[in-house]
Amino acid sequence: MNTHIIRFILSRILYLEAALLAFPLLIGVIYHETGADLFHFVIPLMLCLVLGKILDIDRQKIDNFYYREALLAVALVWVTVSAIGAIPLWLTPTNYHTYTDALFEMVSGFTTTGASVANDLEVLPHSILLWRSLSHFIGGMGVLVFALALFPKSNPRASLIMKAEVTGPTFGKLVPRLSDTARILYGIYIGMTVVLTIFLLFGGMNLFDAVTHAMGAAGTGGFSNYNASVGHFHSRYIEVVLGIAMFFFGINFNLYYYAIINSIKDFFKSEELKVYFAIVTLATIAIIWNIWSLYDSAVYTPVSAFFTVTSIISTGGFVSADFGQWPLFSKTILLILMFLGGCAGSTAGGFKISRMIITIKKLKNEILHVIDSKHVSVIRFEGKAIEPSVENAIASYGLLYLVIVGISILLINLQFPDLMSSTSAVLALFNNVGPGIGAYGPIANFLDAGTFSKWILILDMLIGRLEIYPMIALMLPRVWAQRRKRLVKIKSSSL
Repeated sequence: MNTHIIRFILSRILYLEAALLAFPLLIGVIYHETGADLFHFVIPLMLCLVLGKILDIDRQKIDNFYYREALLAVALVWVTVSAIGAIPLWLTPTNYHTYTDALFEMVSGFTTTGASVANDLEVLPHSILLWRSLSHFIGGMGVLVFALALFPKSNPRASLIMKAEVTGPTFGKLVPRLSDTARILYGIYIGMTVVLTIFLLFGGMNLFDAVTHAMGAAGTGGFSNYNASVGHFHSRYIEVVLGIAMFFFGINFNLYYYAIINSIKDFFKSEELKVYFAIVTLATIAIIWNIWSLYDSAVYTPVSAFFTVTSIISTGGFVSADFGQWPLFSKTILLILMFLGGCAGSTAGGFKISRMIITIKKLKNEILHVIDSKHVSVIRFEGKAIEPSVENAIASYGLLYLVIVGISILLINLQFPDLMSSTSAVLALFNNVGPGIGAYGPIANFLDAGTFSKWILILDMLIGRLEIYPMIALMLPRVWAQRRKRLVKIKSSSL
């Protein structure tokens, strides 16, 4: 086990988190918050610097780096930034009464889940509200991807880090240098967020509201600074803008790059995008038909249906209507969308549209093979043949997904009131959606979920965001003790 590289990565991430904590501290100064409110951010900022210095290591000591170390580094980074990031919330005298509550909120922030334990957001200081939304923004594209975008030099080992953190069944570089790939992705990400902020300003939001909601939509997280979420604004314009934004942030960011450097036609050729668009369209039409009699407004119904569908499938998590009161048919559609999630390589969570497409094609081939044993067909996705190893990896991921979700539902049923509430809660949090259905629906929060259930759901959020394997590696003692196996060997050089 190469602990040197893990220490090196953790130290750099801690320095980065210290820099990020300075932003809410500055906002606190601008809004003339009390010295105590500001001090709540000074403590974790100093802790990051001290721990970063303790863990720092001479770059010359960094030798071979393997994929196992990448998995462990990614898991440790996400646990560490969440644990330290929870300190300002824990010290805040309102809403977060225990460290478990603060950690739940911060894990929900960085994993872009958007589930909350806060019962009155509107009494929180601006610094805390910004920190919650900023965690969405950084976690959306990935904490380590953000760090790679800032590193002055590229390194071959970065591909292992991005492979362990970026969502989807496969990972591919846009350009030869990984740091350049990270910068391109974040450049597109930031540009889209700025454009969204401007559109929200035109809708009547003030600058603070526009920035926090834009970061929530960009990271497909859903933290709002109002108790009624987006419903606070009573604006169809804002709902449409955020609905469209969440749809686009649920698309593979590689497509935006290809559209910019090649042609917009390449963007619309994507098989995954076509299926994603079809699912959103069909789900929206079905829900409009099902809820039409519930509302008097001919405008509100389609806007509410579209907003909710894009919020759930992109795992954006914003709320404009109490869909917990919708008919069972509509709620079932939303549960399916919670499972599916958005596209690979986006900021969305869920099983991913690409995995669903490949799985369906695999099942089709298996059925045809049973009917005709001579039938042989290569599975193709996005015009390319899928390797058997990728097919097997998707099948394994699907099985693990079902096992973990099933165990989680069983465990939290010890404290949850009914099966619908527990099932939707696990699906919503494991897939990083946020609001569930039932007792923990769109107008409720997880404050009274019970400490044991909260810890199960904290693990679910982390496991779901990191797509299982990094967190499993972190929790298996044999991974730490196992003798080094040469999976990938990379020459040492500075990150």
